[in-house]
Amino acid sequence: MSERELENAGDFVRVATCGTPTEAHLLRGVLESAGLVPHVADANIVQANTWMTEAVGGVRVLVPASQVEAARHAIAEFHAGAYQLEGEHATAVAYASQPLPLFSPDKAALLSFALTPAFGAAVQIANAASLGDSTRRIGQWVWLLILAAASVAGAVALHRISPGPLLIFRASLLLSFITVIWYFSTGMAQSRTLLGTYGPNYEKKSLAKPAFVVAVILLISGSVLSEFA
Repeated sequence: MSERELENAGDFVRVATCGTPTEAHLLRGVLESAGLVPHVADANIVQANTWMTEAVGGVRVLVPASQVEAARHAIAEFHAGAYQLEGEHATAVAYASQPLPLFSPDKAALLSFALTPAFGAAVQIANAASLGDSTRRIGQWVWLLILAAASVAGAVALHRISPGPLLIFRASLLLSFITVIWYFSTGMAQSRTLLGTYGPNYEKKSLAKPAFVVAVILLISGSVLSEFA
């Protein structure tokens, strides 16, 4: 869509969220064939950083506010097979029913940069427990122990150099490379599983409360350690 079309289209409203740029551009083509003016947002971010898919909420398909009703009708017809070519089989993705709300593994991984590398691993174990998934349980606990040990070692080493109440937060930032290694080696797997099973709009639990509790514990621990400087 040209810049002039974007300027004249008015406010845009999201009418669909897709797990991949390919799905989003397919829907854009459907909407364009219906005479609408769609726009795809966040496709470049997701394509360049697939691990950010859940964090940004998937790839958005937007249309001008005045076209929302027509767009939803076109999308419903598309999923019902109205745009299906003769002899072509339907390819719509049917996501499984989600038993319980889950924490976002990607958001937990981002919070791990401040709340120790072990935070994201602990959240993934909590998700696995909610789902009754025991297939990776041993590996998850092994990683949690490794990350917890690295967090403690990093905090102790930094305490000798620069103690203070924010000690553990600073140590967590210094250990960011360990968080990255964990995420790309094993942590990203749960995010992909959830997206593939329940779709990009699966129901999420807020991480605000556990993150706040952990932050308070880390702050108190850093204050206590600073007393022994």
